[in-house]
Amino acid sequence: MGTVHFNIYKKLENVDFVAACDVRLEMLKEKAGKNSPVRLYADYEEMLQKEKPDIVDICTPTYLHAEQAIMAMESGSHVLSEKPMALSSADCDKILAAMNKTGKHYMTAQVVRFMNAYAYLRDVIESKKYGKLESLTMRRFGRTPRWKWNNWMMEKALSGHVTMDVMLHDVDFVQSVLGDPLTISGIYREMQENTNYAFVNFTYPDCAVSMETGWYNADIPFTADFKAVFENGYLCLNDKKQLLDCGTVVEFDNSGVIAETGINLSNVDGFDTEILHFIDCVEKDQNSPVVPPESSAKTVTIMEKIINSLTKV
Repeated sequence: MGTVHFNIYKKLENVDFVAACDVRLEMLKEKAGKNSPVRLYADYEEMLQKEKPDIVDICTPTYLHAEQAIMAMESGSHVLSEKPMALSSADCDKILAAMNKTGKHYMTAQVVRFMNAYAYLRDVIESKKYGKLESLTMRRFGRTPRWKWNNWMMEKALSGHVTMDVMLHDVDFVQSVLGDPLTISGIYREMQENTNYAFVNFTYPDCAVSMETGWYNADIPFTADFKAVFENGYLCLNDKKQLLDCGTVVEFDNSGVIAETGINLSNVDGFDTEILHFIDCVEKDQNSPVVPPESSAKTVTIMEKIINSLTKV
């Protein structure tokens, strides 16, 4: 994900991309290119002290998010941080406290909220174009990410496993549109033989939501889709990455996408949009109305409830 963000910043005209940091300095030099004007660091604290950036974009392993976000704000930078906000609600509270203390702006990069298909779904739900939402089914899964640096994703204490890393996307979208669920139920399989999955049901006063997430040994492509049924219509994001509105394909204009992700994801439209949105928020001296910090913290709280209620002792 750091590469995705890196490639977007390189093409932005309204920012001065001054520095990048990675403990794998040789890899970073290769990514930056031989004649890159971007200054490169292997030490995060050194970069903050020497560069004093207006914005820091954090794409590090999950367990580092809270510490690095707080350090950046305390050094004078606004922060855009990859999801999740943190691995615990307690650490989310620390980020919110640092934000309030320093007066700096913070946003979690909950990219699904910015993706065309999901924004379209949100608008149909909120406008009641087809009446009330009756059911929403969401899936997000792929092969087990064994290729990560130092294999950190396999350690639950560092990544939160598949629930905090993958299911969190759909939970975040659902809570941002529908709020806290009345009930949570489902099945959760802890990491076993490189397989980790969860199937979760939320109930609301007028509708039901189900979410399926998995890391599997099977070499299957990453998949993210949904089906929403309303009183008088339906939406379906299928495995061909097409959004169907009552059977008609919805065409989105992605001609303005700044850079390809270079990774196997269902959508590319959200990544540059979220970065541009945060830059705009900083320029306007406001927190994000699309991803308020408190909303990101609420998502982590709900994830804790899911994990605690479904984990079998």
